[in-house]
Amino acid sequence: MIKNFLIINCTGKNDSIGLKFNNKYFINKLQTNLYKNEILTQTILDTLKKYKIEIDGSFSILINTGPGSFSGIRISLAVAKGIALVKNLKIFGYNYFLLNAANEIKSKEKVISIQKTRNFYYFLEVNFKNLNNILHPKKIDFKKFNKKDLTIIIPKELKNDQIFSKINIKKLKYVEFNLKNIDILIENNLLENKLIKPLYLS
Repeated sequence: MIKNFLIINCTGKNDSIGLKFNNKYFINKLQTNLYKNEILTQTILDTLKKYKIEIDGSFSILINTGPGSFSGIRISLAVAKGIALVKNLKIFGYNYFLLNAANEIKSKEKVISIQKTRNFYYFLEVNFKNLNNILHPKKIDFKKFNKKDLTIIIPKELKNDQIFSKINIKKLKYVEFNLKNIDILIENNLLENKLIKPLYLS
């Protein structure tokens, strides 16, 4: 079980550096996008110093793979790999679709998690009865989008998007970004641990 970890959440939205150590969370919200390796590295070092935490072999590194800024995610991965190499740590990935839907896992139902990027909407359909078969996100064609019987999870920042008032949705939940939902993903083995790369949305 992953217990102590460094979180690099730099996708261009909700950018933050997080730490979980001895069951306590420490989160440093970032005001600007970090597009240079040295800036992100220094920010991580400053965060560790601020909370007086030293990374050792008990830590893992968790990276948000998107959707979001490919530059930010690639830099996050490069910095994480550098730290992991020096400290001999493991790297894991997570994404916004699953992070936002994490609180629905206990329902054991099928849900739809929606994200918006580059002015397009994408959805990930997740069957929480079968967590071993999670498909790739797909672009939404709202003319054919017929998921009215499922719970739809939408980031709170999209609440004013008029498109959602024009489609037939019975169960709509707006959720706030919560980095601590990573704990739920860990408990349910929903982190990536192989060939971690930016989430590609076609």
